[in-house]
Amino acid sequence: MTRPTPTTIDLPAQAVQAALDALPDTVAIVDEQGIIRAVNGAWVSFMQANAGDPQTCGVGANYLAACEQAQGPCSDEGPPVALGLRAVLAGDVPDFSLEYPCHSPQEQRWYCVHVRPFLSGQQRYATVLHENITERKLMEIRSDDLDAEVAQGVRSQTADLRHENSELDAFIGAVSHDLRAPVRHLQGFLKVLRRRAAQRLTTDDQQVLDVLDASATRLASMIDELLGLSRASHTALHIRPVNLAQVVLRAWANLTPETQGREIDWVAGDLPVVQGDAELLRLAFENLLSNAIKYTGGRAMARIEVGAREEEGSWVVFVQDDGVGFDSRYVHRLFGAFQRLHHEKEFQGIGLGLMNVKRIIERHGGEVWAESHVGDGATFYLRFPKG
Repeated sequence: MTRPTPTTIDLPAQAVQAALDALPDTVAIVDEQGIIRAVNGAWVSFMQANAGDPQTCGVGANYLAACEQAQGPCSDEGPPVALGLRAVLAGDVPDFSLEYPCHSPQEQRWYCVHVRPFLSGQQRYATVLHENITERKLMEIRSDDLDAEVAQGVRSQTADLRHENSELDAFIGAVSHDLRAPVRHLQGFLKVLRRRAAQRLTTDDQQVLDVLDASATRLASMIDELLGLSRASHTALHIRPVNLAQVVLRAWANLTPETQGREIDWVAGDLPVVQGDAELLRLAFENLLSNAIKYTGGRAMARIEVGAREEEGSWVVFVQDDGVGFDSRYVHRLFGAFQRLHHEKEFQGIGLGLMNVKRIIERHGGEVWAESHVGDGATFYLRFPKG
């Protein structure tokens, strides 16, 4: 890959700082090692308003390490921002951007982080700018809510069972949106409490906080899964010819953080072109591949394969792994809400991913099923109609 040519600047330090302070968005400058070399006033104000720690967010701190180890209300974007920043500093990509929520106790907020490189002398740096995009996000949410209301009015004229399911999906989406902010607040202020009361906490107190942390984390995961289920049920389908090989490869690439340090024999066979929504199908395959990665975690060398076979009037695509498998007597529970066939101490999860897959495939006119034996891996099948 050809490395981009960064912009070169040569200004006095005071002029650079004045320029930074004039920007309304939060800005930091980091060097090639990820060390913060300068920040503007907006960065400092934002950090102080959100219980930030100068040792992890201020000048001289390692921003890469802070992102990778981030916790609290605005921590979800940490690891992907670290990956993007590393790529920019290495010259592998010309820039990097990512949108993320960062709600405070007083308001809902969204930001977009922009990372761009530049040179000062022979030293390579990057600017990290967090742009407040709350107004645009709130407009999108209001628009989505209006669309959901219109869709609900149409669904009310269908059969009673379908109407009830639609009501449930709308409720799940609304509850998920409303609960995300308070859960983030709980996680963030638990961290603040630990720091402020560290010298006074007994061992029993620490254990209580550990339980609260674990419960808040699990609740946040459940809310995210519910929201994903709602989106999979309500999002309008954009049907077009979709190359499933490209969808699967994109899904696998998105799961790169989950495969770090793993030895996986990844096999992708020939896959068909089907009529469908590329984004929803990517989500379905991400769920299936993520499960395969998780349940092969005990193998020194795991094998995950995606392939397809042609049947009369349809394509059958399979995702196969050689992991722990499951008891086939309980296969009927796999695609239900919050249904798990393994103890959470063995494999973490919420139990909504496969239900999400089922919703997506059924909306494409297909079906999904699975086969397995304990200790002998699992195979999930997706049937897509031709034409």
